Amino acid sequence: WRLSKSGKRIFGALLRQPGLMATSVLTAAGQFRYATSESELSGNGIAARTADDRYTGQAVLYASRYALPDQRARWELGATATAFGLSNAGPAFGWQLLAREHLAWSLGGLFAGATGGQVTRGGFSRRVLSTHGGGFVRPDGFGRDELSGAIAFTDAGVSPDGGKVQRYADAIAYWKHRTGPVELLVGGGMRLTDARPSAPLSWGSASAAVWLAPRAAIVFAAGRALEDVARAVPSVRYVAVSLRLGLPSASATTIDRIQRVVRDDDGGSLAVRVGSDSIRLVSIRVRSATSVELMADFTDWEPVALTQEPNGAWTLQRAIPPGPHRVALRVNGGEWIAPPNLPRVSDDFGGQVGLLVVP
Repeated sequence: WRLSKSGKRIFGALLRQPGLMATSVLTAAGQFRYATSESELSGNGIAARTADDRYTGQAVLYASRYALPDQRARWELGATATAFGLSNAGPAFGWQLLAREHLAWSLGGLFAGATGGQVTRGGFSRRVLSTHGGGFVRPDGFGRDELSGAIAFTDAGVSPDGGKVQRYADAIAYWKHRTGPVELLVGGGMRLTDARPSAPLSWGSASAAVWLAPRAAIVFAAGRALEDVARAVPSVRYVAVSLRLGLPSASATTIDRIQRVVRDDDGGSLAVRVGSDSIRLVSIRVRSATSVELMADFTDWEPVALTQEPNGAWTLQRAIPPGPHRVALRVNGGEWIAPPNLPRVSDDFGGQVGLLVVP
C-alpha cells in the first residue's frame, strides 16, 4: 500500500576520518530514492577533498523487490553494490544480497532477515555474512512517535592484516518524532567484538528535518558511525546540513484524479457512521468506479471488496473499535492509496496510508 514517490538530497558536510588531516573540508554529496508498492531503487554518494589534495569518497546503490502489498506478511529481496576510496589506501568494492520478512500491524511490526556478500580491496577478498531481527512500535497510533530496535550478528570473514576471523554483534535503537513541520530522529547502539569482548563500542546520531514546503525540507544531522566492514568504510564522525527535495510521481497523479472525482461528487469522501454496538458503516463515493477495495488494520490488512448501493455509494459494514486506524484504498484494481480526505501517515515501507479516527 505504499505510494510511488521519488526524491533527492543535496548537501555539504564537515567530515573527520582516519587517514585525512584533522581539518574541515568542503563535501559534495547526493542521494536519490524511487519507490513503488512493490520495488525500490536508491543510491547515494559523497566525496571530500582537503587543501593538500587528499580525498575520501563512497557510493552505494540499492535495489529491492517486495511481495504484493495486499497482505500483512511481506517478503523483501534486495541487492547492494558499494564503492569506497581513500587517498592513503586502495579502493574497495563490495556487494550484498538480502532476504527479509516483514510482519506489520497498525501500531507496530517485526522483521527478520539475512545478508551475504563480499568485499574486495587491493586484490584481497573477504566474505561477509549477517543475520538480523527487530521490530517497531507506534505508541500513540497517530504516527507522531515511533520506537524501533534491532540486533544483528556479523561474520566478516578473515581480516586482511592478520588472518583472524572478525565477528561482532550489534544492538541499535531509534526514536522518531514528528510534530508539525519538524521531524526528529535520534539513534544509538553498541557493538561487541571478538577483539574487545568486555569493552563494547558505542555510537550515536541525531537529525532534525524542518519542512519548509510539502516537498522540501532542510535537514541537520550529526553523529558518529562505527566501521562498516561490509563496505570497507572506517569509523567516522560527521556534521551535515542538507536540502531534501521530493519530486512528483505517477501515484501523485492518481491521487489528484481521485480527489477530483471526490469533489465532483458533491464532497463525497470516505466516512464512517456508527451503527449498533461496535458495527460501523464505511462509505465512499467514487465516480465511474467498477470496483472499490479497502484494507486496514481492522481487516488485518486483507483486501475487502466494498458493495455498491443504489445511490452510487460503496459501503462496508464492519466491527471497528473506537480510536485511530490506518486504511488504504484501491479503485478499479489500481494502486493502493491513502483516501484523499484523510490525514496521511507513514506506513511500514516508507509510503503513506490514511488515518481514520473512529469515535
